[in-house]
Amino acid sequence: MKNLVLIFSLLTLIFSCSNSDNSSDDTQPQPDPQPDATFYKGMDLSFQSELEDYGVVYKDSNGNQVELLDYVANNGTNLVRLKLWHTPQNGQNGLADVKAYAQRIKAKNMDFLLDFHYSDYWADPGTQTPPFAWQGMTLEQIQVAIYTYTKDVVQQMKNQNTLPKIIQIGNETDSGFLWDYGRVWDAFDNNWPNYAELVSEASRAIREVDTDDSIKIMLHHSSVENAVYFFTELQPFNIDFDVIGLSYYPQFQTHNLNLVKSKINTLASTFNKEILMVEVAYPFTLQWDDNSTNYIGDSSQILSEFPATPQGQKDYFEWLVDAIKDIPNDKGIGFCYWAPDWVAFSGNEATSTNGSAWENQCMFDFEHKALPVFDVFRAD
Repeated sequence: MKNLVLIFSLLTLIFSCSNSDNSSDDTQPQPDPQPDATFYKGMDLSFQSELEDYGVVYKDSNGNQVELLDYVANNGTNLVRLKLWHTPQNGQNGLADVKAYAQRIKAKNMDFLLDFHYSDYWADPGTQTPPFAWQGMTLEQIQVAIYTYTKDVVQQMKNQNTLPKIIQIGNETDSGFLWDYGRVWDAFDNNWPNYAELVSEASRAIREVDTDDSIKIMLHHSSVENAVYFFTELQPFNIDFDVIGLSYYPQFQTHNLNLVKSKINTLASTFNKEILMVEVAYPFTLQWDDNSTNYIGDSSQILSEFPATPQGQKDYFEWLVDAIKDIPNDKGIGFCYWAPDWVAFSGNEATSTNGSAWENQCMFDFEHKALPVFDVFRAD
């Protein structure tokens, strides 16, 4: 998803272990630790360090000013996603920026999801431009570059004790990434081996740094409806990854919620991977709070079951959580709200005076007060 036009843009698992005779003798054999059963209630806060530069103020539901990262951490958020651009022109979302914010995330005892775009700017199904520094390379050089770059980034994260819990190899890679080296769309439909090799080099780099095997590797598709095809094409290559990441935005995808549930269940059972709804959002109003055109402004773009009201927004996310938790074999591991903080604010960008195309899909209203959707994050 995009875009911030520069000034716009564990829970510890409790194990109940007892001996058959209820003895307190600690010499008795103890059960093996259970798998990580965290359900992620996450947020993509990639805009936050930039928004802080502009002094954007957030408030709790009573109107009291809050520090955003403190507030979300104290109200149920347990995962923060950050995008990483290779060499961004303005420095935003570059490695130094991401490393600094990752330290703040970890200090709040939240997990961290690192989203490699493998680009200097936005990457999505329609735009997968390699970093400028990599352009003109041969395919073999690109394979070395993605391995070396990925390993260096993850090693730097490890060195500062901020290893991500989840790493995304590419962003919304329906059409592949690093065009045209790893493109898998239209005339490049026979290019799956090259895409798979590039992803495998990134996976190899991550595993070599993550010697404790603590990181889950995710591949990200932008469409719940069409993802089965994508992952079917990848099956023969036995790529090393753990999680299927999905975007679901009703304005771009099906409004049939039964189909959404069917597709995520099919993905989990067919490919035996965990499912993370890694980009989701919903409007609390169809109104605007600035001079910038919003992505959603009409009732035809949303779900008839959930009106664009604060309660409708909350009800939608309660439905979504239930749908994810209903995925068979506990394969649904959570969701991540995209840009819940991208409120309208005063700016000086020529294309907008108040800076957001997303303010009616935030988790804060037009007075920047926290909305009822936070109840979903606070719930067990």
